[in-house]
Amino acid sequence: MSNYQEILNTYPDTTFVFGCGAWEQLELLLRDLGAKKVAVFTGRSSADKTGAWARLLKAVDLLDLNIVRFKDIEAEPCIETIERMTQFLNQENPDEVIALGGGSPMDAAKAAYLEYQTGGSVNDFFGVNQYTKKHKDEKLKKVICLPMTSGTGSEATPYSNIVDNNLKVKKLVVEPQIIPEYSFVIPELAASMPPSVTRATGCDALAHSLEGFLNIRQDHNHPKANEWALESIRLIKKFLPRAIKDGSDTEARAAVSTAATLGGMVIRYKSTGLPHLCSFSWFGRIEHGLAVTLLLPSCWDYYITSDGVRERTMQLKEIFPGETPEEIVASYREFLAECGVPRGLKTFGDITPELLELTAESAGQNKMKLDLAPKPVPLEHSKEILMDILTRAYNE
Repeated sequence: MSNYQEILNTYPDTTFVFGCGAWEQLELLLRDLGAKKVAVFTGRSSADKTGAWARLLKAVDLLDLNIVRFKDIEAEPCIETIERMTQFLNQENPDEVIALGGGSPMDAAKAAYLEYQTGGSVNDFFGVNQYTKKHKDEKLKKVICLPMTSGTGSEATPYSNIVDNNLKVKKLVVEPQIIPEYSFVIPELAASMPPSVTRATGCDALAHSLEGFLNIRQDHNHPKANEWALESIRLIKKFLPRAIKDGSDTEARAAVSTAATLGGMVIRYKSTGLPHLCSFSWFGRIEHGLAVTLLLPSCWDYYITSDGVRERTMQLKEIFPGETPEEIVASYREFLAECGVPRGLKTFGDITPELLELTAESAGQNKMKLDLAPKPVPLEHSKEILMDILTRAYNE
């Protein structure tokens, strides 16, 4: 058993199978489940281009299995797509559901399978535990996940991000009943990602782990969450530049894949903070991973005015060298530059001062997220504080 498998095994919510042997384990699982018909959700083209779809078919070739596929899932899945996916499930009535792809197919599959099994609408489930609150003793079937990118951690989380086109915002389903029961983390599936995608998804994973680690007020949620976060941050610091430089570097791919899953494990128990809150409506303007990683330094500057976060930040000095919290944040900024992340949000033409003002206003309406930040943001001062954070991130 690899060291990676050992740390993944400490997660209580999902059984992870790591590495190339996962294909055989997937076949055994489907055999044990007695599946006769499996619905597979993928993105529009990546699973075909990378050979992942062909590899999946080969893995289950010896089973007496009817596989049906839905592949019309866009990069930022919307409510209308979830409805089409649910119609597909109603038409096919599969025994099991697999999501093969990045965060978008996994999130979309989780939402559609929830909608399909409950007969409700995804609109009923936006928010926290909307289904579980009303059905405490019911247990739903879960999507089997095969992540093809290394970033979102969706293979480990109770989250599903879905775009509401009418409101032009992403909405979040938070529901323990959609945490995958089985996820197969196969680093080779990410090997063909171009450097830009490796960079953005790796940055997303880093933000998950750092935001969770800095969230000192949720340490009680799971005793191992900070350990997962530190290992994820270490792996990304050491291996992400290598994975960006050479996508076929198998050691780097394995490390970054592990780090991404660990990041998902972290945010299952420790909330993300202001970077995720502020970037929530920026879809289509900037890659999510770049948005949160570029927002983090100025958010961190705000956090470290809290003594507790200053102390927590110093625990990172072996990873991001520095003798003060400020120097550690500066080391983080240097690492982003090493990974080829541009400085400042102003390098992205669609991120405008007008958008920042709108963001500060709308993000300030999410009192729960403001309260959950490592250093809480008082609602009455939220626009002023967030505007300061956003302006400094813009002008980096």
